[in-house]
Amino acid sequence: MKKLAIIFMAAVMLIVPAWEGSASPGRTDENGGHTCWTNCEQYGLKTGEYHYHDENGDIIREGYFSDIAGHWAEENINLLYELGLINGYSDGTFGVSKSITRAEVSAIISRHLELPNGEPTFKDVSSKHWARGAIGAVEEAGIINGYSDGSFKPNAPITRAELSVLLVRAYEMSGTSYMAFKDFSVKHWAYDAVMTLVANKVAGGYPDGTFRPSSNVTRAEFATFTARVIDMLMNGEPSGEMAAHFIDVGQGDSILLETPNGKTMLIDGGNRYAGDEVVHYLQNLGIEKIDVMVATHPDADHIGGLISVLQTFPVGKIYDSGKVHTTDTYNDYLSLIDSKDIPFEIPTEGQELNIDQDLFIKVLNSTNDSTDLNDSSIVLMVDHEDVSILLTGDATVENEAEMIGKYDLRADVLKVGHHGSNTSSSLEFLQAVQPAVSILSYGDNSYGHPNSTVFERLNTISDEIFSTYEDGSIIVETGDEDYKVSGGY
Repeated sequence: MKKLAIIFMAAVMLIVPAWEGSASPGRTDENGGHTCWTNCEQYGLKTGEYHYHDENGDIIREGYFSDIAGHWAEENINLLYELGLINGYSDGTFGVSKSITRAEVSAIISRHLELPNGEPTFKDVSSKHWARGAIGAVEEAGIINGYSDGSFKPNAPITRAELSVLLVRAYEMSGTSYMAFKDFSVKHWAYDAVMTLVANKVAGGYPDGTFRPSSNVTRAEFATFTARVIDMLMNGEPSGEMAAHFIDVGQGDSILLETPNGKTMLIDGGNRYAGDEVVHYLQNLGIEKIDVMVATHPDADHIGGLISVLQTFPVGKIYDSGKVHTTDTYNDYLSLIDSKDIPFEIPTEGQELNIDQDLFIKVLNSTNDSTDLNDSSIVLMVDHEDVSILLTGDATVENEAEMIGKYDLRADVLKVGHHGSNTSSSLEFLQAVQPAVSILSYGDNSYGHPNSTVFERLNTISDEIFSTYEDGSIIVETGDEDYKVSGGY
């Protein structure tokens, strides 16, 4: 893949240069912008401020974005802004929902790759079109094609399928995935390109299991795809030897481990209503089998979604706390296991789970003789190379106190117990773990999760806090001696 530093801005899509000098008002320099020297205040500019105009005459300049606070793409947009790669509109907005056109994307790619202006062959790109040279450049480079009628449709929004092909061609991306989208056939003309983006975790599907290849790409989506590629190339790709997915299932837990040697381990599945979402998430990763399933304890917000997974995927083995419950959800879960004759084991504290020779997984808590379901939670310490992840289920402060006295609990990443409830995450426990990253899994709830005191403790001890409520599904990827955490999936 070519070294990337994609330059993205709206409308004319020209890069803000490291440029000193000026252009007369009303005229543009070779970069397509100019400096304001007179009557600047009435246009919301400062005297001497360099800026651009889009095709409607609106001013485009650097600025803070007033429309991204709380938006799902906020982190990605901010990353590009902090790198000096994007600009917003003169009213201070980014325009998250506005579509980005084929001409605009062509200009971005052409400028970044420093392609010489070309002469497009498309019948609808006039000699006066602002992006004519860029469109000709990407055409000559084989990055983007026109339509069978000889047109390019420069002002038409680019679709998700079109953008996928363009990015893969422009940056010579490789890799493939076997993700299944219910609205996207392997016969689709953009199938290979989409699978490449998915394999590189640049693009993904929607919670309903669709990809929507014909949908227009918004500026927020484009910024997100771009930020993911830039982040991957700037920070280097993790080796991919292990990935832990903290799946957004609302108020509940569901964690997928992809091991160094290609095994899959699913720990809990959220509530029953989240089952389809977990299934779609797994299918979107191209997963065809769950080698090991762990039910940390029989609460519905942990085992409910496992029913859909059991109905959809072959499962090699199940580890269960052994704690008996009387709910219909628990009975349905056991009935499915019995009908499919899946090997079933109740692990003991201190047991090592031999799932992958390059992964060390140890059970730190597992009991079924307590009257409290949460006390029965299976707690796992997952070690790969120099990276440790502690998965606590809904373990209580009493469980935590016992573990402090028995084990070295230090971990790089902590899945916070019981969705941030004050029944877990004692100060002593957090001090023993010393997590650099804490991950909370919760959704809208009436329980007060996460507890404010617990959150304050986490904020004091951890360098970073992620939550599925704020960040969506979260992925922790380990390399040889390091790891990377990203959200928004």
